[in-house]
Amino acid sequence: MSTHQTNDASLSSPSSQPVLEEGEDEYRPLPHVWSGATLYEPCRLSLDKLKSVNSSGPLCSQAYEREPEESAEAQGNDGLTRDVPTSSSIGPQEVHISYSSDKGRNTRSDLPHLYYNRPWPEGGNDYSSGAAQVSDDGDSNEKQDGLNVLTIPTFPSSNDTSVSPLTPSQNYIQSRSSLFKMAFLIITCGTQLIVQSQLSMVMMPLHATAEWLGKPNNSGEMSWMAASYGLTVGMFLVMAGRLGDIYGPRLIWAMGCIAMIVCNIGSGFATSAIGFDIARAVAGIGAALALPNALAILGRTYPPGQTRNMAFSILGALGPAGFWIGGLLGGLFAQFGHIKWVWWFTAILTALFFGVGFYVLPPDSLCPPVSKAHFDAIGAILLSLTLGLFNFVWNQAPLVSWSTAYIPVLLVTSLIFGGIFVWWERKVGKGALIPIEVLSKQSLLVYLSLWLGWMSYGTFLLYTTLFIYDIRGYTEPLTMVFQLAPLFPAGVIAALIVPPLIRHLPNHFIFLLSMVAFIACNIIAATASASTENGEYWKGTFWSLIIGTFGPDLSFSTGQLIVSNSVSHEFQGIAAGVVSMITNYSIAIGLGLTGTLEYYIRGSGDTVDDMLKGYRASFWFATGLAGIAGIVVALFVRMPKQTAGLKDVHAV
Repeated sequence: MSTHQTNDASLSSPSSQPVLEEGEDEYRPLPHVWSGATLYEPCRLSLDKLKSVNSSGPLCSQAYEREPEESAEAQGNDGLTRDVPTSSSIGPQEVHISYSSDKGRNTRSDLPHLYYNRPWPEGGNDYSSGAAQVSDDGDSNEKQDGLNVLTIPTFPSSNDTSVSPLTPSQNYIQSRSSLFKMAFLIITCGTQLIVQSQLSMVMMPLHATAEWLGKPNNSGEMSWMAASYGLTVGMFLVMAGRLGDIYGPRLIWAMGCIAMIVCNIGSGFATSAIGFDIARAVAGIGAALALPNALAILGRTYPPGQTRNMAFSILGALGPAGFWIGGLLGGLFAQFGHIKWVWWFTAILTALFFGVGFYVLPPDSLCPPVSKAHFDAIGAILLSLTLGLFNFVWNQAPLVSWSTAYIPVLLVTSLIFGGIFVWWERKVGKGALIPIEVLSKQSLLVYLSLWLGWMSYGTFLLYTTLFIYDIRGYTEPLTMVFQLAPLFPAGVIAALIVPPLIRHLPNHFIFLLSMVAFIACNIIAATASASTENGEYWKGTFWSLIIGTFGPDLSFSTGQLIVSNSVSHEFQGIAAGVVSMITNYSIAIGLGLTGTLEYYIRGSGDTVDDMLKGYRASFWFATGLAGIAGIVVALFVRMPKQTAGLKDVHAV
């Protein structure tokens, strides 16, 4: 058998090999040292020219962005056909590599070695300060179609802690069938749809819901019917993410599903507005428990790469798509006089998700939980009080006016609780409810931009709905739903284009595009004609809905990916909870701010012109919010393009 050696001393030091920009035909060092030599990973342009020789190690084929082929024989873009070992053992394995050359087709069988396509220097095989020597008994040392060979004689044993294989939860999904993987994605990503759809199930058929509960034309009661669910979702998302990190995300996800099932059944049996509001508020707690833990399961199961990118882009698309689907269901049941059945139908659908999820989601035992002693109960209480009171003030003030005594008192109280929360979190340190690991400078800028952008989008959705209902006069629930139909196909299109955008463009540029979409949709809505003639819908509202959908899709996907990729496995739940809290809670706060603005702009007028004046002011205010977010992203946020080679190799 051939014996391969390397006498290049520089190969044993990662610092001796420069980290080059993507696109150069060079290699980046990996933090894995095997038998004294540093392995080098190809840049993105060379990724398809490398296959791992060990299916369970950190350089295993499934760890790359390019999905592993089902067959043992794989052919790369360079024409090489490789027989990839399928053994899960770690140790020396034979690798058969067939390649074409001017001398004909040759086959080599050797110890595991790494092939890479860096060109051989002119005049021989000397490489830098040393040489990659190939010593065959009687064979000459020759280049093989421009491939250099670096052989690592042995692989580390399974108890070698210098290398980190794929985690158990990642291996859990990699070994499953395509049908199982599809079911897994439906459950994890579909949780987003179930959570978001319950908001529009109230919002779109709001007048029908109020009439069912005996509160027709009562704007104050109708406001709380829509707001009670979103209020508790925003309040408990971070706490729910932390609970998932401690007790296991599947367990907390299941508890959230059970809460939604019970409360949706209760919503259908409600006979008063207060009972309905309470049922929706508790359902919001269930949604808060389920959503961040579904995201955490997704982040723990897929390593950074193309599959994870696609999954998070689907999550982003299911936000607006779920909003429209929920409105469609609510409109259908309202149209035929059975509005309460929308909640029983949702309970049945959630029960199906619960049953399938327990089968396809990885057991919590695969992800060791954080110590229970680390749960910050005091921080959780302080944060809930801060968010709850602050949200209540901004949504109640437009109904009772800011001159009502308890409004400014509760606002100041919420700010005091917020200050105490910040002080407490700094004091607690490692055991904080929101650990410092998810609060880097770049993360804070991303959070701020998401906050402003999603406030503008929530305003856009609500006031576009009101514009269609009150200004254009489309009062039939189904008619209004179909007016908002572009949300669904636009969400699908956005989901399809997000992954290639992430691979080919810097992430901060994609993030900036999302802010541009937020700005554009509100400008179009603010200038749209109130007329229903001459195709005014197609000239304005239609395009605002199409463009606006790309805002949440691009921003949510990019934000979740950046945060998920930047934190360790133990903080996946809390990281997902922070992003989800911002996107959901900011919508509620944005509606309160714009509601206050509309209250003062519109005054006591109740004519169509008065309403139109207030609605346009709300759209322009939302444009300003998104504009500030765009400036922050353009000037301060820098998130490099996701490099396929570096990101897709599981390395710790």
